[in-house]
Amino acid sequence: MHTYISSRTNPTVQLIASLEKKKHREESGLYLCEGIKLCREALGRCKVRYAAVREDKARGDVLEMCEKSGGEIIVLSESAFAKISADTSPDGVVFVIEMENNYGSSFEGERVIMLDSVRDPGNVGTVIRCAAAFGFDRVILSDCADIYNPKTVRATMGALFKMKFTEVSSSEEVIEALRSEGRRVIAAALGESALTLGASPLRADDCIVIGNEGHGVSEATLNGCTGVIKIPMTDKTESLNAAVAASVIMWEQFKV
Repeated sequence: MHTYISSRTNPTVQLIASLEKKKHREESGLYLCEGIKLCREALGRCKVRYAAVREDKARGDVLEMCEKSGGEIIVLSESAFAKISADTSPDGVVFVIEMENNYGSSFEGERVIMLDSVRDPGNVGTVIRCAAAFGFDRVILSDCADIYNPKTVRATMGALFKMKFTEVSSSEEVIEALRSEGRRVIAAALGESALTLGASPLRADDCIVIGNEGHGVSEATLNGCTGVIKIPMTDKTESLNAAVAASVIMWEQFKV
């Protein structure tokens, strides 16, 4: 059974459109997943509340995917779909997904990476995508961009549905928990005592901390870490993008 909606002011359309903002995501416990590729990645991994499809796409493989989602299928007019879509060239399908608790209370046996005040949704999403590619189980986020921001979700390319997360407002407590498990917590930062990536072996259970795009790892977080590590590079640039730096280090750790 499909519901057809033509009006942009329909309450369901208004609800879905409101999920662009964090406040409404938190209030409803829902977030958006847009595009055929991302929605296909969500199948079987997420609880879909609504599968919204533009009327010209409500057929064939796209409609079959919506039916497999288990969500309520709503077919939208072009105008109503434009109200909920954030893509410049939309595929014509949006899933509204229920947030689920995959946080857990222990990191034991997991490969983890920590982000400290990484505020760009694209960077957070890219780190999540690369963490999944390099065999990590969990991303810890301290005062970072919202993982359910549509830009973050898009940048994960489906990895969001396969990873575990821990979100904290400050890093001290979670670092203490990691260290109590016997792990090293190592900040990616410069310093006279910094280890050099590639020359200093990483362990599988090390937790690397990646800092803010402009200011690096915070002083409070650095104080809790067991050490720092730097990526060797030429003098043609001072630093790497946060997501790139995370990826380089995760690749090195992946080989352990």
